[in-house]
Amino acid sequence: MADASVAIDGSKFKAVNNRDNNFTRAKIQRRLSQIEESIACYLHQMDSADRQEPSPAIDSKVELLSEKIAKLNLHIQGSECDEIPD
Repeated sequence: MADASVAIDGSKFKAVNNRDNNFTRAKIQRRLSQIEESIACYLHQMDSADRQEPSPAIDSKVELLSEKIAKLNLHIQGSECDEIPD
């Protein structure tokens, strides 16, 4: 290329870094503590459901809470993987 060469690129990028799309260690730690509190609450609800007489409503509630706990545990594991440097 000679001294008078000019290069033009047609790429366009949109900068999106609002509060919902950026994460700091403090935000991640705060979210993890919220998730752990939710899991503890769900486990407490499951324990109280276990102490009651068995019924279809309680069984469905226990199943729903188990699914929520599984999702939250997956979210925690995903967050821990994001913190590990490559």
